[in-house]
Amino acid sequence: MLERLLLVLMCSFAVNTAAHAAAQYDLRKPGLAAIINDAPLSLRLVAVMQKIAAGREPGISKAAVLHALLEDRLIAAHARASFPADELIENNKVGYTPAVQLEQALVADLQAAFGDRISQSVEQKKGGNLDTLVRSRHELAAADWIAVFGARPGMLLEYALSEQGRAAAAKIDVLTYRLGKRPAVKVSLLDVYDAQNVQGRHQLHDHDAAFAMQQAELLLERQYVLYWAQSRSGLSAPEYAVLKQIVADRLVTEGWLATIGVANDIHADNAHLKALAAAASAEEIRHYYDLNRDQFLRVEKVHARHISLADEAAADAVYARLEKGEGFAALARSNSLAGDREQGGDLGWLLHGDKAASWMESLAFVQKPQVPSRPFRSPGKPGENPAWEILLVDERVEGYQPADSESVRYVAANAIAKIKVQEEYRETREHLWREADIHIAPALQPEVKPVATPVLHPGKGPLL
Repeated sequence: MLERLLLVLMCSFAVNTAAHAAAQYDLRKPGLAAIINDAPLSLRLVAVMQKIAAGREPGISKAAVLHALLEDRLIAAHARASFPADELIENNKVGYTPAVQLEQALVADLQAAFGDRISQSVEQKKGGNLDTLVRSRHELAAADWIAVFGARPGMLLEYALSEQGRAAAAKIDVLTYRLGKRPAVKVSLLDVYDAQNVQGRHQLHDHDAAFAMQQAELLLERQYVLYWAQSRSGLSAPEYAVLKQIVADRLVTEGWLATIGVANDIHADNAHLKALAAAASAEEIRHYYDLNRDQFLRVEKVHARHISLADEAAADAVYARLEKGEGFAALARSNSLAGDREQGGDLGWLLHGDKAASWMESLAFVQKPQVPSRPFRSPGKPGENPAWEILLVDERVEGYQPADSESVRYVAANAIAKIKVQEEYRETREHLWREADIHIAPALQPEVKPVATPVLHPGKGPLL
């Protein structure tokens, strides 16, 4: 939720007059903070989410938290109707499954909100831990591993269980526990396996019994947090269900932002951004170039000198004299081994893009003018004893990359794609807020400050 708040603020789209004009601050039902499309959200739950957010953003208001919750609900519903579930909460062969991600996120929120009380509850148990909840443990033996995984393999291209292995793992109970008066729960080796990412699966394929037990105990710890939240947190059953929905909405919203490219860098491998960049017209490229010429500055040519020396000791000695203020050209004449020593080590004007330029001449284009470089060893030619060099750029002339160059198109097209995605995001948000039926308690109406039209490039106004 906090990440969403920061992203919205960063894009200059947060808590704005348009969003709040769409909401009605007329809700006067005791205990309720808001009703969004007939779904209630309690004041108690908003307070819980405020505590979670305040852990990372001290002083955040209930109104700001509520706004983020409502927006996540709106965007998540839109995202679920627009994209397959696997694109919204990533489901691949490397990471955790969506179900595990949701459970981890819910447990993390509960620990952030009720951590002290949960810890106190555990400490009050015999031994100060959850061992009293455990009814049995099964130390995995060689026969268990072979039944599930076969012989211990080497490195695998993919860590996955066969259908036969899954069936065998489901029959092997690693841990049995009981929470309160609920029926006993068996944690199977399959439960442990399905809760892992690729690193965890690798350890299980390697027959790591200690790891398997540790992970079974971790599943118990998570279930205890969920059990505590349902029975002792003070949240009602409907509130707990809404909390689970809040967590799911947040993950789906973050997934949607990544899918459309809002949460990605302009160079990220994002299909939507790539498509928008490929579709950028020559007119759009030129317009972006004209407004952002500073982004396309380059060094057109430099005038440089060098001093070539036999070894590092000689180079350090000359460099020390340069630091004391002796002239570069004079030291080149008296010390350099290169053929241009009589000309004070003059390399002349070096032009950008000269394919015949040496390694040292290319280095001159990133050298700060009027500051001698520290001595460096030249690569030299095969069979030769490489020299040590000191380089000085006397003068540097800057210009601009050509507007029709491929490098300009790449930078401008990707920036244009990012701008269009942000505009798409803004329009979607405004539409969702405008169409939603939202009623909020008057006490949660924030102070609304006018927000100017988003400035997508500081100092230059909207680009498109």
